[in-house]
Amino acid sequence: MNGSHGVSNIPPCARTRSLAIVGRPMTIRPVVLAVDDDPRVLGVYQAILETRYEVLTAPDGRAALDVLQHRTVDVVLLDMMMPGLNGLGVLDALRRLGIETNVVMVSAVNDSETALEALRLGACDYLTKPFGLSELERVVRRLTEHGVAGAPTAGRSRALPHALIVGGDPGFRASLAVALRTRGRVDAVESALAARGVLARTLPDVIVAGDDAAASALCAETMPIVVTDARRPDLQALLSAVVEAFGIRHKDVRPFAAPLAAVIAHVGRHCGCTTVEAIAEAAGLSPGALARVFTEQMEMTLREYVTHVQSEAARPEPAKMFRRHADSTAVSHRAQ
Repeated sequence: MNGSHGVSNIPPCARTRSLAIVGRPMTIRPVVLAVDDDPRVLGVYQAILETRYEVLTAPDGRAALDVLQHRTVDVVLLDMMMPGLNGLGVLDALRRLGIETNVVMVSAVNDSETALEALRLGACDYLTKPFGLSELERVVRRLTEHGVAGAPTAGRSRALPHALIVGGDPGFRASLAVALRTRGRVDAVESALAARGVLARTLPDVIVAGDDAAASALCAETMPIVVTDARRPDLQALLSAVVEAFGIRHKDVRPFAAPLAAVIAHVGRHCGCTTVEAIAEAAGLSPGALARVFTEQMEMTLREYVTHVQSEAARPEPAKMFRRHADSTAVSHRAQ
């Protein structure tokens, strides 16, 4: 840490302080997300697919969206008829959120009008229950090996930059994660062990280590590692380093204006329990001026940001939220 409590770019196990080249040689299993309100159907998906793919499951549309906002997924098997948010609603939400993935709509009703609407909303294929196991395997294999135009597959560059935040204070981690999600996709985990679970599935553009211990545990990763002291972070330097790392493989990543660093630091320190006036004072601006800058930069209001940080900080750790089926590696509710 140089004793400065600031930010340093630490390439893995190297002496120089320049950014490392992103990317590392490894085999990553494609990730399939199965979405259905019937646990028996999810069990069938797991039994068929888990030998070749990492299979995640979600019991409804909203849980699926939560997974897709925190994980890079290659193929989604999406049931059409579910209570609450149905399959078409999930497709529409994915389009509005700018999340690109390969979606296969699955329905018990052979309805050409619904199928056409699903394809119009971005689905790659449409399967009618019951379907043959070989047909399911063929569709998933085609999408994971070749994909479709504009959709990410294993080994291809993602549509969005991706950051992994590891360790540090929970409030700092939540505040930074919500801010960085305005520029890309973010996984935020408490420990290096949880980080390795993420790294086994996807290649982030940058790792933000909230403390020296996390940085040391991950020093073998051949990608930029930005280390900061969460107790006294130099947020402006950290944000600049992350944007620079994003820019190695992604064009036109927007930098963060100076007042935002003070906002992120203040909200993180107070874990979202603060006021607009206190945040504005920390940023050295009037509440009105800060509101204008913040909304223009982050595409959300300051109050919305605080609410999102509170929600992120209160999110249970993944280990407490995952429920593993017997003899299965699939996640049954949500994943980060």
